[in-house]
Amino acid sequence: MKILVVEDDPSTGAALTEILTAHHYTVNLAVDGQTGLELARDFEYDLILLDVILPKLDGVSVCQQLRAEHYQRPILLLTAQDSSLDRVLGLDAGADDYVIKPFDVPELLARIRALVRREHTAKAAVLNWDTVQIDTARNEVTCNGTPLHLTLKEYCLLELFLLNPKRIFSRSAILDRLWDFAESPGEETVSTHIKCLRQKLKAAGAPDLIETVYGLGYRLKALPHSPAPTPAQPPKGKEAAQRTLAMTNKVWQKHQGTIAHQISSLEAATQALSAGTLTPPQQQQAHQNAHKLAGSLGIFGIMAGSRFAQELEDLLKPNAPLASEQVQAIARRVVLLRQVFDQAQTLTIAPVELPPYAPRLLIVDDDMLLAEQVRLEAIARGLRVELATDLDVARKVITQSAPDVILLDLNFPGRENGLLLLQELMQRSPPLPVLTLTSQADLTSRLDVIRLGASLFLQKLLPPREILNAVMEVLQRTQKPHANRVLVVDDDPEIVDHLSDVLQPLGLEVISLTHPDQFWHQLTTTQPNLVLLDLEMPGINGIELCQTVRSDPQWQTLPIVFLSANRDHTTIEQAFTAGADDYLHKSISPTELATRILHRLKRGGFQPPQP
Repeated sequence: MKILVVEDDPSTGAALTEILTAHHYTVNLAVDGQTGLELARDFEYDLILLDVILPKLDGVSVCQQLRAEHYQRPILLLTAQDSSLDRVLGLDAGADDYVIKPFDVPELLARIRALVRREHTAKAAVLNWDTVQIDTARNEVTCNGTPLHLTLKEYCLLELFLLNPKRIFSRSAILDRLWDFAESPGEETVSTHIKCLRQKLKAAGAPDLIETVYGLGYRLKALPHSPAPTPAQPPKGKEAAQRTLAMTNKVWQKHQGTIAHQISSLEAATQALSAGTLTPPQQQQAHQNAHKLAGSLGIFGIMAGSRFAQELEDLLKPNAPLASEQVQAIARRVVLLRQVFDQAQTLTIAPVELPPYAPRLLIVDDDMLLAEQVRLEAIARGLRVELATDLDVARKVITQSAPDVILLDLNFPGRENGLLLLQELMQRSPPLPVLTLTSQADLTSRLDVIRLGASLFLQKLLPPREILNAVMEVLQRTQKPHANRVLVVDDDPEIVDHLSDVLQPLGLEVISLTHPDQFWHQLTTTQPNLVLLDLEMPGINGIELCQTVRSDPQWQTLPIVFLSANRDHTTIEQAFTAGADDYLHKSISPTELATRILHRLKRGGFQPPQP
């Protein structure tokens, strides 16, 4: 599989290239939008990984131009702009999916696999030819059940032929698909690799599966009876996590110097800013460095540093006048960014195995150093963690997907404090469990917290371990088993039956509804964990139902996924505006549908069935 990465940050681009290469992808790297557009036109790729903010031509424009030229390959956008409008703009431009920076590397790899499966359905299977088998999930090749050790290029050659059993590939076409354009090997290189692959297959007892078509190229030999592909089992969680973490650590050690240089540049810009000598070009460069750091630090799991960099990016917008308080804020964040980086240099990313449906902790605190310490401790306890540095961000996170427990600081700059958010949370039905965290210790503060309904009152003097002990105690008291229910609303009984066949083997209870006028009764009586909603139905359409759900405070966080045959961009935008969490086309493969549904459910605490 060949991927084009369009990313202008050297650290992020290099990290993505090395991680993808380690997972048996061939990678070309472009550092600006115009070059990326030209490469996409000139070479054949299985997927394009496209940053939004790029020099010369932005990612959305690249995507629009390619789709206008009827480019069909999947495009995945990388963006730091996490708003519904930005997402809609990306989807309207023709992107197949998007990942918000900073992103989790395993999630990015999963999204890439899901998109590639649309183009190569066999990619979701164990590929077979006679006694030769490729497990594409584990990147393993066996012959007669015995592991066959291939080089990266040999593996890619074998996979290419098995995925395209009837296609003849010329040597130049193989070079285009499997080699980086910067390598510029000769066509004899292809012949050499095919010869080596043939020799290894023969030594393992396999018949020659590659046929030479003289004057044209190579193709896979036809078998009299080709067995149907069998579903591949995903790699074991621990095995996959360890492999990805090992690669991430390796890349982190390699690119620390580049990141350190970018931080030093920000420190120099801060000094110039304090002295009143910062020029507009220097501010522009500082803004770019902050943007790059937000992405690269996020890749390596240094989330506190990534958030500081994001805040600096916002403060250092080009041509924006800076007041004295903004200058002070920039200086503080640069100091904190340096502290986080210095701590991270001596650390190795821990091989933590998180349960696939682990509880979610939301930390609401503007003390990023403490928040980062608590986050690391929480991950070690098997929790999934999100950070919010102000109350508005916290409200946004909670609205999008309610966490299982909240750790809330009471002291924030400005008119609002944590008590206001606590009061709002206690008015939810049911209320979310909240632990307050504060440096205050007086009786009045304790009474205020308890009267509002917080679960515990914690002081910031406590070490992170004790804070997490309290969090885990609250989780144990408040967590309830989930029903794992999906409400499917579609006026076509055949579609409803098909969706039931796809979802029930996943351990989900499927409630079917073919008459939308009964929707509210079914919603309130069954209390589903997710609604799968058709768009066009008689009498009441899906958008109206979605708006009705979102108008009720009790159901504002319920995941709603549209499944429709309608591809009209305006309609899709209306669905997202109404409150949809996702919009899927009815031609979606069962595998991808299941993946999307499970991804939405697990954010709400979906528990898989016990074997």
